[in-house]
Amino acid sequence: MAKTVLQVRQGGAHFFLNTESSSPNTGHRNRYRLFKTEHYGRDKSGWIQVGSMAGQDLIAIEGEQALFEACEKLFASKKPRRYEHHGAIRGTPGRWEGEAFPTRQSQVKVKMDAEAVGRVARER
Repeated sequence: MAKTVLQVRQGGAHFFLNTESSSPNTGHRNRYRLFKTEHYGRDKSGWIQVGSMAGQDLIAIEGEQALFEACEKLFASKKPRRYEHHGAIRGTPGRWEGEAFPTRQSQVKVKMDAEAVGRVARER
């Protein structure tokens, strides 16, 4: 599970350094992801992969200003990946659809299309 190990903010910009879980016995050590948000969290600028040594260097920096500048420099050195929100229900719908969870808009459209086809077939 990801854990936030570092947070630094200045003005409206905010950096988070999260650990990334890695599988044991793969030969890989701790890796980190550096996330950036702007406008007080309203705009998600993205995230970059940070190696274990660079992550440890960031954690070792003392002083808010120096840490923010180091995060900004590291974030600018790589192409950020887009932040994707995964809060919506994914996968195939189950029996609980519409009971435990709200009915998905895509499923409502499919049901309405099926009913329209059924009406046309009955009219013939």
